[in-house]
Amino acid sequence: MPILKLSNTSVIIFTSVLCIWLFPLVNVKAKLLSYQSEYEISLGDSDIVRVPGKTYVDKASGNLFIDWINNCDSSWVSNQRMMTRFVNSYGVGTVNEINYSINENVDGANMDFVLEVKENAELVERTIGKAKKDNSLTVKFPRTDKKDLTFPNDVVFPHTFLKEITNNLDGKEKIIVKKVYEGTIPENFFNISVFFTDKVIKESKIEFPSEVQNKFKKLRMSYYKDSESTPIFEQTVHLNNQGIASYFRYDYPDYSLVLKLKKISMVNLNCN
Repeated sequence: MPILKLSNTSVIIFTSVLCIWLFPLVNVKAKLLSYQSEYEISLGDSDIVRVPGKTYVDKASGNLFIDWINNCDSSWVSNQRMMTRFVNSYGVGTVNEINYSINENVDGANMDFVLEVKENAELVERTIGKAKKDNSLTVKFPRTDKKDLTFPNDVVFPHTFLKEITNNLDGKEKIIVKKVYEGTIPENFFNISVFFTDKVIKESKIEFPSEVQNKFKKLRMSYYKDSESTPIFEQTVHLNNQGIASYFRYDYPDYSLVLKLKKISMVNLNCN
């Protein structure tokens, strides 16, 4: 028996936005970086009162790998791989693997994505999508019988959304709300509320390349599916103005996951 819903697991990658924080942010005061990174996953502390007879997550471990590359100023390309082992309160283990790739044009008008979800090494879902913004946002699924999707014009792609976040990272607004489509739940977009704090974190246990600024702001986010009134998860992230996150916490109704940056390296492309 699966110990969690796959839809809940897959949205971790977004951000994935977030996997958003997983996406580079643009700030006039900082250079956007291309990088490779690795995060260590563990089960977060929780005050949830357990109901007898209900299955819960007792252990979680794994790794998240993220590559973010500026494709010579034409688009941002990311390949993300997340492998997580869960053990439930009955001692049953499940290994989930999520592979997610995205290519978003710098103007925010087009986005291609591929999502692949495996459970215990068996393929559960594979989705290829092409999304375009015009008078509305349209999503097509090539080589499948899935119907095209149409969303309102105010739904944006992740990179566009994140530019708004970084522009307000040191601003006066304490909350912004946006509709975002990123493909980790292919049939839906997210309503995301972002809460800004003044807390600044400096990491002492991570060896950063000289290009990375060791100054991270704490943000809190709530993710709602379409127009639902209850968030499917909430996220805490420590983010610097170069679009690099040193810490994520994902709070689901029955458990929490913590992702801590383990190592990071820069990627240099020759665009000549």
